[in-house]
Amino acid sequence: MEAKDCRNRIIEIGSTVRYIGTCSMGRADEIHVRKCETWIKLNSTGLLYRSDFLELVDQLPLKEKRVEKNLKEKILQSRGLKKAVITQISDHTDGPGYGGG
Repeated sequence: MEAKDCRNRIIEIGSTVRYIGTCSMGRADEIHVRKCETWIKLNSTGLLYRSDFLELVDQLPLKEKRVEKNLKEKILQSRGLKKAVITQISDHTDGPGYGGG
């Protein structure tokens, strides 16, 4: 039994495919036939997908370089704030109002 995508094109091991549900992309690592249904294992997720929910694509697009953000930056971004300004805490211990008049 041949593995065919949603457009009835033949999927072979090594073919680049996209899952139409979530747009996950990867290469077909394995092809399994279970209960008259064809399943394809993608290298990118390690999951099995029914072949009729996959779409054959030419090649994987080049990924953009991701910049990792630390937790503090993610929280500031989610609240719509800009990068926190680093302030120096006074080393004087005589309480609030130091230098006040």
